[in-house]
Amino acid sequence: MINKNLKVAVLGAGAMGCLFGGLLAEKGLNVILIDVWKEHVDAINKDGLKMDGHGGDRVIKVKATSDPSSLDKVDAVIVMCKATALEPALNSIKNIIDDKTVFMSFQNGIGHEAIIQSIVGSEKVIGGTTTQASNILGPGHIMNHGSLPSWIGEYEGGVTNRISEIADTFTAHNLEMIAAEDVKKRKWMKLFALTAIGPLSAIFDLHHTDLYVNNKANEVARRLGKEIILETKEVALADGVNVSEDECLFMFNKIVDSMQTNKSSMAFDILYKRKTEIDFISGAVSKIGRKRGIKTPLNDLMYKMIKVKEGMYS
Repeated sequence: MINKNLKVAVLGAGAMGCLFGGLLAEKGLNVILIDVWKEHVDAINKDGLKMDGHGGDRVIKVKATSDPSSLDKVDAVIVMCKATALEPALNSIKNIIDDKTVFMSFQNGIGHEAIIQSIVGSEKVIGGTTTQASNILGPGHIMNHGSLPSWIGEYEGGVTNRISEIADTFTAHNLEMIAAEDVKKRKWMKLFALTAIGPLSAIFDLHHTDLYVNNKANEVARRLGKEIILETKEVALADGVNVSEDECLFMFNKIVDSMQTNKSSMAFDILYKRKTEIDFISGAVSKIGRKRGIKTPLNDLMYKMIKVKEGMYS
C-alpha cells in the first residue's frame, strides 16, 4: 500500500541521509532533512540538493533545517546520523514524534536500535539496513554511487502493515525498499561486509574497486576480506543468527562486484579526522565474541588499527 502523504524526517543529512531524503523528495514525498551542519543546510535550502553520479547530475528541491524545534509531527524518521551523535540527535527531535511515528536506522553496524528504543520507546523502532553508497562532495552536494536495495522489518521479526506501507511507499518514490521477515539477519549480513570493507578501506585509503579489483594483490585483499567475514560469521552463529557462508559473503560480493569507486564512510571519517563507528562494527563483533567465547583476532586487529588512526588526531 502506497501512502503518498507520508511525512518523513531524515535525522542526519550527511551523504546517506541526503541520498535517501533526496531520492524520496525528488519523486514527491514530503521530506525534511535535519542536520547540525548549518552551511550544508543553508546550501540545500538556497540552491537545492545537488546529486551527481547515478541517475545523472541534477538538483533536487528538498527542505532542510538545523533547528527541528519548530517542525510538525512526522510519520517516519530515517536515522542516518553518526552513532557517536545518536543520543543528542534523538533528544533534539522529541517535538516531531507522535504516537504512531516510526523510527528506522540505516546506520552502519549493530546496536543502534537499542539506543533508539531507550529514548523513543521500543514499539516505535523497526530495523533497517542498506547497500546504497554515497559521499559528500561539498555543502549541499553529494555523489550517488548506484542503485542498490535496502531492507526494513519489525526489529523482533516479521512484516506488519506499517512495514509494508513504508516499503511500498519508498519503492514507489525511487528508493527500493524490501520488506524483510528477519531484518536482524539482514543487519548482520550488512555487518559482515562492513567488518571487511570499512576498516580496510580506511587503513589503506582506497575505494572498493582499487582495493579489491584493480590492485595487483586483489586476490590477497579479497581473501583477507573473506577471512574477516568468516570470523564474524562464527560470532553471529554463537549469537543465535542462523546464517550460511553464502549469505555472509552476499553483500560483500555485491558491493565489490558493483565496481563502486567509493571509499567507505570510515575512510572518510579518518580523512576528515572524525571519530569513526568502529565500536559498532569490528568492536561490536569483538565484544559479542568475548561474551560468547569466540576468538576474533582479525576483528580485534581491525579495531586496534582504526583506533591507532583515530589516536593520531583525536
